[in-house]
This record gives sequence, structure tokens and C-alpha cells, in this order.
Amino acid sequence: MKLIARAVSGALKACRTKTMVTISMLCAVAVAATAQTVDGRNFGIDGFAALPGKAGTPHYLEGGTTGGAGGKVVYAKTFQQLKAYLQAESPYVVIVDHDMDTGIKCYVDALSTGHLCDKQDGSEGVATTYGERVMIASNKTLVGVADPQTGEAPLFSRISFVMQCSSNVIIRNCRFTMAGVPILKSGENKIVAFRDGAQKEVGDPDCISIQADENSAKTDWGGHIWVDHCNFFNGDADNKDRYDGLLDCKNNVQWMTFSYNHFYHHDKACLFGKGDSDVFDDCRTISMHHNFFDDIAGSRLPLQRGGYLHYFNNYMTGSEDGWDVRTKAVGYVQACYFKDSKAPIRSDREGSLNIDKTEGYDVVYENCRRLMEGYENIDGTKVDKSLSVNHTDWTPAQTDADYKVNNLDKTADVPAIVQKYAGAGKIEVWQAHADAIPAEDVNEYAAAIKDDPTEPTYDENGDRITSVPTGIAEAAVSEPVQTRYFTPGGVQLAAPVKGVNVKTVAYADGHVVTSKVLVR
Repeated sequence: MKLIARAVSGALKACRTKTMVTISMLCAVAVAATAQTVDGRNFGIDGFAALPGKAGTPHYLEGGTTGGAGGKVVYAKTFQQLKAYLQAESPYVVIVDHDMDTGIKCYVDALSTGHLCDKQDGSEGVATTYGERVMIASNKTLVGVADPQTGEAPLFSRISFVMQCSSNVIIRNCRFTMAGVPILKSGENKIVAFRDGAQKEVGDPDCISIQADENSAKTDWGGHIWVDHCNFFNGDADNKDRYDGLLDCKNNVQWMTFSYNHFYHHDKACLFGKGDSDVFDDCRTISMHHNFFDDIAGSRLPLQRGGYLHYFNNYMTGSEDGWDVRTKAVGYVQACYFKDSKAPIRSDREGSLNIDKTEGYDVVYENCRRLMEGYENIDGTKVDKSLSVNHTDWTPAQTDADYKVNNLDKTADVPAIVQKYAGAGKIEVWQAHADAIPAEDVNEYAAAIKDDPTEPTYDENGDRITSVPTGIAEAAVSEPVQTRYFTPGGVQLAAPVKGVNVKTVAYADGHVVTSKVLVR
């Protein structure tokens, strides 16, 4: 993991040579804890991801989750640049403003099944692209910039984002799908990439997978992850195992928040704990709030084994089996609204649940079939069967007294609030003006390729990249450029530093965000 070493290394790299004055000012703005608000709502980080964790444990991170703050802000024009930056050891804030896939065409029997054809010359099957995975290293932020014309955030297709023993990662305002990902004709459903002239299985078809079993699930760890305002979906599938999870967490990963996300058009959505043996002391401390679970035909919203989960202000509609609090799992539910779903929440299979029954903040069911004991549908529709509740008194404050949430809405308001704000493109987390996005930097891309990556990067033909031509050296830039530091309170202009070309960046809450948050 080398989290402390990486953070120190990143700070040293960020404050080097003649950029000292400008970067020092940048660092000062980056750590300022100003709220990102719209309509009076605070959309900054909260829940478990905002906490530092328990002192004296590997998970402890002073200041909580900050992602790539303190590192360079870079623009990923190509998928190869995206992969290099996210897999490098140094901290980065990575900006993407357009859709991405691998760009390597292949042919499958049908998109719903994805079996690769014997012939890859286009004479049979339908076209798609080979898949890939990105092994995200610690201290990274990935921010999607929505198209100002369409309001659509960047879509990452057939690319699995994996955090293996990684810590301090932020992902915001992106869309993820594995629809059409190719698989082999035999064996398990694994992503097939094209590397070094050959088809290669590279892992499960998860959109995002968070895990900690690189060497041993008993000793490895990861965490401090915030996934916010993202979309997760897949297309039609031949069977429920065609795709894997939309957002899965396995092994000893802690201090995470998943907020304002939209999960839809899928079967098995979120798995927290891969089996009954995947249970550790205090494992998987997670907050899930203001998420929209929409048309999940199967289950796992999430399926929780072990760990602690604060589940509040989530809205579920048109789904089957929802949050399943299973083996040694502990949960706390507040102000969630369930509609037109089969079994939205249950704790009758070896898990335990605390329910906030405060007036206005209790669970609400509408036209659901299997409810927890003591509940009825507000519309009077018939209940198939009541589910017993295994009670606990746990609340997040028992895990950390400093635990806080930014917005706890009343249950009756949840459907409207979640549909308005949940998902990519609903708020602007990065200023979409052209001068607010860093330019492509071939020098930095070359440096990232060599920066102790978690995995090699492959070019547009699937060949491993070992070196990248460099561009104009920084010292050759003669014209000074003013650097703007945007905060919600206004704009500050830093004094220009001669000979240094620094890009426009935006900060708030210690993360790169926007100076002006808009609701679309």
C-alpha cells in the first residue's frame, strides 16, 4: 500500500523547483474545507469516507478521504492517458470530458451474450470493443465533466475500475457500463482484453470493484473511498451472470461513502462481502445515501455480509430483492423510500438492523410485496409476507463519535430529492469552461507511464507501452500564465510565476470541484 510514503512523495513532487510559489498557494486552497452547495444543500463529502479512521490502524488517514488533492491536475484525452495517470504512484486529479472505451474493435455473437467470434475480420457477429481494466492506485481523484450541450457526463464502456489494496480515492460525475463486453466461449464470464497481440482475460466484469486480497485477504486492507454522483448500468443480458456487480466491495475495506448514485438496468447490483467467510472485525464501514436504485431486476442493493452499513435517504423503485443484511452484518436505516419492489430490505438471515422510527424518518413502503414486520404499504396494497427483524442498537456514532451527514431528508421527500440530484450530470462538479480544463500534457503522461504503475499501459493497438515521446520542456515556456483558484466564495488570482505554465484549476472541500454548482 505504501500510503504514507506515497502521500509524502506526492507532496514533495508537488512543491518542487521553480513552481514552489504557485504550488504552495495551490496546496493552501486545496486543504480549505469550504462546502459545495446548491439549493442550500451541501454536496461535499460526508459519512464514513469523511472520517480519518481509527488511530493506530493501517486504515487511519489524517483528514479523511481527499483523493488526489495535492497532486497534479491532468487531462486524460485518451484511454491510455487515463490508465497511466490512475495507475501511477504519484497523486493525480484526473479530468475527463468525453466518452471512452478501448477503441480496439472486436466481434461477438450478440451483445446480450458477448461470446467472441472465431473470425475477427467482421465477416460474422456484431461489433463491439475489447474490454480492459484500470488498477487504480492510492491518492487519486477522477472527475467527469459533463457536456455543456447535452448535460451528459463521460461514459466509460467495457472498462472495469479496480481498487486492489488502494486507499484515498474519489470518483465523481462519471457513467459506467459493461454492456457489450466480450467474453470467451467457455469458462466464467471474464472481461477479455487485447494485449500484446492476443486475447487475454483480465478479471470480472464489474464496473467498480473495491477489494483487498492482493497477497492475503487476512492481512491486506484498503479504503477511504468516495463514489459520488455516478451512473451504473448494463444493457440486456442473456442471463443474470452475463455481467458482474455494478459496485462491489470485498475483503477488509473501510471508511467509504457511496452517495447520489443512480443504479439501473442490471441484475445483481452491489455485493459487500464475497462469501460467508469474508467477514473481518469492523470490516467494510460504509455509508450509502441518496442513491437511486431503479429497475434492478435481480438483487443485491446491496447484499451485505459482515461490516457496518449506514443506509439513509435511498430511493428504490421497480426492483426485486434489495438490501439483504446477511451473515454478521450490521445496518442502520433512516428515511428510505421503497416503491414497486419485491423485498426491499431484510435482516432475517443472520444479520442485524437498527431502524430509525423517529416520526418523519421511518421507512416507507409503496406497493411492495414483502415488508419488515410491523409495516404496511402506504397505498394499502396487499403484503405477501412479513419479514422478521433481528434488532441491534448500532448507529455510526458508536463507530466514530465525529460521524456526520450533510443532509438527512424526511422520508416523504426522498423520491423527489433523489430523482432530482442522484446520478451523473445532475450537479456540475468541475467548471466546464474550456479554460478550466487542463491541456493535454505529454510530458506528464510520459512520467506517469514510468511512475511505479500498478499495471502496464497498452496503446491503441493493444501493445504494451514502455516509453512515450516527450514534448516541450517546462523551462522552455517563456510566457507567464495567471493561475486561477476557484472557490465558492469567489475567484482569487494568484501572482504569475515567470517561466511556468500552470493550468486553471478549481478547488473546494479539499477536492477539485467547481466554482459554480448548477442543477441541470
